[in-house]
Amino acid sequence: MLAFVSLVFLLFAAPVRGNDASLDDLTASDRVTATREQPDYTNDVAPIIARACTQCHRVDGVAPFSLQSADDLLKRSRNIARAVRDGLMPPWFASTPSDARHRFKNDASLSAQDKATLLAWLESSDHPSARASGDVVAAPLAPITRSAWRIGEPDAILELPEAIEIKAEGTMPYVNVRVATNFESDKWIRAWEVIPSAREVVHHVLVFAVAPDAKNTMDVSSGFFAAFVPGGGMRQYDNTRAKLLPKGSTLVFQLHYTPNGRATSDRTKIGLVFAESAPQYEVRTAGIFDAKLDIPPNNASHEEGTSITVPADIRILSWMPHMHTRGKSFRASMTHPSSSTDDGGVVSETGRSEILLDIPRYDFDWQLSYDYETPVDVAKGATLTIDATFDNSADNAENPDPTQRVRWGQQTTDEMLIGYLEYELRDGGAPIGGGRVRDVVADRARQFAAFDEDGDGAIERNEGGPAVRRSFDAADADHDDRVTRAEFDLFVSRSNPAKNR
Repeated sequence: MLAFVSLVFLLFAAPVRGNDASLDDLTASDRVTATREQPDYTNDVAPIIARACTQCHRVDGVAPFSLQSADDLLKRSRNIARAVRDGLMPPWFASTPSDARHRFKNDASLSAQDKATLLAWLESSDHPSARASGDVVAAPLAPITRSAWRIGEPDAILELPEAIEIKAEGTMPYVNVRVATNFESDKWIRAWEVIPSAREVVHHVLVFAVAPDAKNTMDVSSGFFAAFVPGGGMRQYDNTRAKLLPKGSTLVFQLHYTPNGRATSDRTKIGLVFAESAPQYEVRTAGIFDAKLDIPPNNASHEEGTSITVPADIRILSWMPHMHTRGKSFRASMTHPSSSTDDGGVVSETGRSEILLDIPRYDFDWQLSYDYETPVDVAKGATLTIDATFDNSADNAENPDPTQRVRWGQQTTDEMLIGYLEYELRDGGAPIGGGRVRDVVADRARQFAAFDEDGDGAIERNEGGPAVRRSFDAADADHDDRVTRAEFDLFVSRSNPAKNR
């Protein structure tokens, strides 16, 4: 996996593949609009950059360099032009045609006119001084960077109690760390952000909020409290919404590291911004899982999918798809129940389906959240379906091994198909929870936890009783006298192929 920072660096600081066309690639009307007057930095370019780039490309931002000034752009003008022309930056993968019913408020894609304006300025002359600047004093202000937090200064910061050592080579089992909140009252969370100290080796971080009376420490099928993934790691809600963090809760950090050739350490932290009062709506997270996926070798377009029935009237705020390096496309859709109504109170046609999210080109290095401009109402009894295609062929440059049959697993060399959704209950009722489509995941998690008696993330030879000892050598794929969760899942899948298909 290309690390997040390395990917951004390659796009802007190194040559980017693409043809040599420039404004000629755009329509005649776009060229006229962009070239009616020579665009200048202050009035034309800076507003686009401020809107689409500087959330990441700022001083102390997550990107490796800033784009907060004209000089910043000029230093990399040729490579930025190529990235803009080829649609590589800003990163955005959802398809939103002009007639799409659902649109996204965080859509980072550039319009044809924005592209034309940027290209006209970036390519206006081989000599930087020939580019029009306008009144630089009037340019949009750069984001304030007194804090590394994109959510603003948090009300509370919770950090791993000690750094996790990351080895230079190989794979690592998931690391689970508990951090007490010590909050003496319920807290409503208006914004959160997860920041690893070693982003370059972090595959993902999931943070679970465990109430004092909770029986299940980490119920992935019921969603997470917060997360860090490539391209993500923060959330801010409007004044009507917040997430509940019960008093006395413990945060459990599930950390997945991918060694990159250099030993390092990580001490991830989460920042929380509190709401002043209880919100109108409680934000919840749930996951739709296809845990029985089975991807044959040397297949460039293998299809998988699963669905759930919604237990109550809900309103979907956003989606976050998750697959690994063989993921090719993702789609979420809804099939209306016969008794549901649309916004005008008209009974919907029985079985009518609509697309909620369409990602024709999934990119593992940019696991983005797709946030609706207008949340989507879903009636009780509706069916939510996720479908995906996987490229397990040699043509997929990111494929670890196209000759292998691939099933569900935790490592990047395995695969997953998850559609995480943030939602709220419209009028009360049961939240989205476990279900038969997630039984395989839940069963394996419970079995592994039972065998891992000391809770260190691996089963050792003296744990789990006679049944484990009989199968230990077969399950210990790398023969290091520790069976990780990934090795356990692979062993169970191979031992029970019919059950796991």
